[in-house]
Formats: sequence, structure tokens, C-alpha cells
Amino acid sequence: MENGKQPILDNQFEDNKGLTKREYFAGLAMQGMLSDPNASNFKPPFIAELAVDFSDALLKELDKK
Repeated sequence: MENGKQPILDNQFEDNKGLTKREYFAGLAMQGMLSDPNASNFKPPFIAELAVDFSDALLKELDKK
């Protein structure tokens, strides 16, 4: 399974694994961006796309190691 599609929690007793690593990292990136007072200058789709880009970049870098 691709690293970004793996669940953040490995709960072997439940079918629903919750967020993927990609979703989790994107959420953290978005949280950081929205903590900037100037974030209100940007449209939500732009921030969401940027958060996913940061998540993908992190996962790509982690795959190198």
C-alpha cells in the first residue's frame, strides 16, 4: 500500500481506519496556514490545494529515506 494511503492509526480490530497519512498531514498543514492572520486574504480552495501539495511533498520526501 502506498505510504500516503496508509491509515495514521493501525487499529486491527476496526474496519474504519480513519484518516490516511495524506489527509492527516494536509490537515496539519492547513491548520498551520490558517494560524497566520493574513490567511483570510486567500480563498479556501487555494489553501486546501496548498495544504495537499505540502502533504504530498512530505510523503515523497519520507519515501526517500
